[in-house]
Amino acid sequence: MTTLAMILDGLEERFRLVPGIHVIIRYEPTSVQDYPLLYSMMENKQSSGGEEAGLTWHYRILHRLVFRWQDNAGAAEELIPFVDAIPAAVDADPQLGGRLDYGYAQISEVTLNWGKIGGTDCLFLDFISEVATGEG
Repeated sequence: MTTLAMILDGLEERFRLVPGIHVIIRYEPTSVQDYPLLYSMMENKQSSGGEEAGLTWHYRILHRLVFRWQDNAGAAEELIPFVDAIPAAVDADPQLGGRLDYGYAQISEVTLNWGKIGGTDCLFLDFISEVATGEG
């Protein structure tokens, strides 16, 4: 049975192949010392099917890449390479190193957001991964 921890291990393994990500964690930070930082949090888990049809679990996970906001031009230039590199890293191994025998992972959405972490203005590049797992 595939667990959330196994899925996060596999996704983090893929993200570590993307040049420029300095820190990867599994919780929302209260401060950031080293940018860009990527953190992941599960948004939801749903099931479909049944025992006869084969139970499938669908995970939706937020991966937030955090940049310190300095100016519009600088921030845009810093985040542009990640918009395509992170989805490509997951697409290169959608079974997450064999962790998903019967399933796949993909980045289904990328959005840009603004906010603060520890009082510091930040730019967020949010990636949503959709992961389907099941029994064969």
